[in-house]
Amino acid sequence: MSNIEQSLNFFIRNGFNVHPHFYNCTGVDGFAIGQPREFIGVYFLIMGIILLMIYIPCLIVISRSDLMKSSCYKIMVWLGFLDIGCILTNSIATGFLGIMGATFCSYPKFIFLMGSLGCGCWMGSCATCILLGINRCCDVNQHLRIRTIFIGRKMYFTVAIPILYTIYSIFFTKPLLFNSNYMSWFFNPMIPGNEAPNYINISHTVNNCVVSLATTAIYSYLCVILFAKSKHFRSESISRTQTQIFFQSVLICSFNAIAAYIYVYMQFFYSPPAVVLIGQLAWQCAHGSVCIVYITMNKTVRIGFIDFIVPRSIRDRVGSNRTTATLRPVLRVVGIDAKLTTKTGSSGAVF
Repeated sequence: MSNIEQSLNFFIRNGFNVHPHFYNCTGVDGFAIGQPREFIGVYFLIMGIILLMIYIPCLIVISRSDLMKSSCYKIMVWLGFLDIGCILTNSIATGFLGIMGATFCSYPKFIFLMGSLGCGCWMGSCATCILLGINRCCDVNQHLRIRTIFIGRKMYFTVAIPILYTIYSIFFTKPLLFNSNYMSWFFNPMIPGNEAPNYINISHTVNNCVVSLATTAIYSYLCVILFAKSKHFRSESISRTQTQIFFQSVLICSFNAIAAYIYVYMQFFYSPPAVVLIGQLAWQCAHGSVCIVYITMNKTVRIGFIDFIVPRSIRDRVGSNRTTATLRPVLRVVGIDAKLTTKTGSSGAVF
């Protein structure tokens, strides 16, 4: 019963009030027991804003492009929404709360809401990464029978699985709660007098163990298949596009696995503040690195991103200048370079 009473579901049904037994802040000054962390807080806040400014345009570009014809990019778009939810918690909210030196009792409702969102989106992204890995396996080895779940309308029912899991994780599990002393999120609100075992989130622990083992197994299998095809079966070697998508998927899900390993450890064993901070940074990298992978490794997304954020007038001018700079050496050789520039004043217009 305590899982429901400590969940966002109960919080909403109880008029947006936390359970008075498990989260009783009466007589507790949350700021007095916290520690302002201005420097690291500013880092998380600014980095979160930058990541969102990159990630949101990338998602828009992908959703509008032909990439959406591929089943893996349908999965990646859903993963993008989850990543944005996590960045709002592990970067934006973390930065603000760290600067303020907050603990749970400083802003109990706000922290409860953001912790529920962050924990739910994290667990949902883990399930989505496993699905993405299975999708990559089916793309590399088309003899797998499970590949039928990614074909046609079945794809939408397949993506519905991590969506439902995300809803469950947000509304029916215990939330993460911020503590500025460690600059990280824990299930235990660390209120004096409360018993730590009451705040263990079994679902989260099982989730992290499964995603760590499953991600390692799936991508080990993919590496073996990729190596075998490239070495022994030249005619069946995967295309450049498949290879690119494979490495994008590996990078994206590897960060999730690393963060999962660290968070499982730090929730059950004593961890020095430095280790806890590394776990928090790993959580940020698990979601923030995705948009960096897109614009550095995917030419279609990179070009679309530039077109999205740079005004057309500037793009046209840059394109025209590049064309002129490219043609001018050739034109100079044939003696017609002087004819390019008109005598129309200082505007330097080129026809």
